[in-house]
Amino acid sequence: MKLLIDAGNTRAKIAWMAPGESTRHPATVLDYARLPELAAHLAHRPQDILGSNVAGPHVRQQLDLACQTAWGLTIRWCDARDGQSLLDNPYADPTRLGADRWLGLLGLLRTLSADSGWNAGHPALLASFGTATTIDTIMPGAGPARPAFLGGLILPGPSLMAHSLAHGTAQLPLGAGRCTDFPQDTQDAIASGIAAAQAGALLRQWRLARQRAQGRAPLVFVCGGGWPGISAAILEELAQAQDALQLPRTPPQRLDGPVLDGLAFLSTSPGLQTA
Repeated sequence: MKLLIDAGNTRAKIAWMAPGESTRHPATVLDYARLPELAAHLAHRPQDILGSNVAGPHVRQQLDLACQTAWGLTIRWCDARDGQSLLDNPYADPTRLGADRWLGLLGLLRTLSADSGWNAGHPALLASFGTATTIDTIMPGAGPARPAFLGGLILPGPSLMAHSLAHGTAQLPLGAGRCTDFPQDTQDAIASGIAAAQAGALLRQWRLARQRAQGRAPLVFVCGGGWPGISAAILEELAQAQDALQLPRTPPQRLDGPVLDGLAFLSTSPGLQTA
């Protein structure tokens, strides 16, 4: 069995991949407080471990120690140097691109392999609403050319926006408001402002990607724990944009663990560089 680990900013996701399989099993969430007892929470003994880490060196060291202690195995930490044969990367220094963003795009690429819109030349957006929000765009390759990562945005995620307002001002609360067009309550105003900022960033990239693709509407994929709180606003804004251009209404598709999908893709593909 292969163990896949996605060490995010606030918690880890893990998944198993059986020998001979090309897709992973469903993911489970692991709090970082439980890392020392990692093996006790797992149902299988791994023969290989691939990981992605954006949580910093302390979490990486804890995971390395836990896997070495339990099984005598070293984690193969993957980053944007891996999978260069699968997706073109415009970064002059690939190590400057976050491992989670890159691996999430590789996971999306696997999802898109059988998508008719992608195969017809439509670009794809991956919006991840976590501690930070990232909105990245990829384009299908023409002919034998590889698909290309065009670049993307990083902005504070919904929860981080709310906490920054609560901690950075004397009067604004941290609470759960409703998203409305013309808020008449402070908490509603905060919730609506956060949703508008997230939706505006996504719609900006959607329009730019459509222009780059000469009018082909981008496919939108979303993930992350912040999505439920802002989904209604984004669904409405995207539908209005599609209506205005007389395009079919195509809502975002939600992905569960694209980083883990990227690790699974790498584990069965050439070009795994790191150890």
